[in-house]
Amino acid sequence: MTSTPRTGTSLAKAAPNVSAAQIRFQQVAYPGSVDIVTRELLRILSGRLSRCTICRNLRLNVAIDRGFDEAAVDYLEDPASSDLPARQQVVLRLTKAFLTDPEAFGAAEWAELRSYYSQEQVAELILDLVRFRPGSKLVVAAGLEPEDDELVYQ
Repeated sequence: MTSTPRTGTSLAKAAPNVSAAQIRFQQVAYPGSVDIVTRELLRILSGRLSRCTICRNLRLNVAIDRGFDEAAVDYLEDPASSDLPARQQVVLRLTKAFLTDPEAFGAAEWAELRSYYSQEQVAELILDLVRFRPGSKLVVAAGLEPEDDELVYQ
């Protein structure tokens, strides 16, 4: 069986453009305007749902310095049972729906999300989900996860 290339562009020719796009993405998305604690909760839940040891166990010191509480991790998959602010709870519901059942995040949930976050901030959160998911799946699929399931601070 043979395959036909979908494009006449080689990876070597495309790499500089991909690199430039990645740099531009980072400039647009970061540092961003959504608070780092909320983004950290999103990242950790994404890691849990992707079964990525690195993503679920890495803790960013900058988030800790700005109020990240390890106790919040216990409520990531059931934020309604937590005392997390409603604005963080809706982000966690978005994360879970985005990664497991997108249709579960309906019009009421979108309206709630938009009541706390601007259109730009919602896009930032979605970009985080798009960025985290492939990276964690790649690590898991390649078998490159660390053997230890311990917290790492960075």
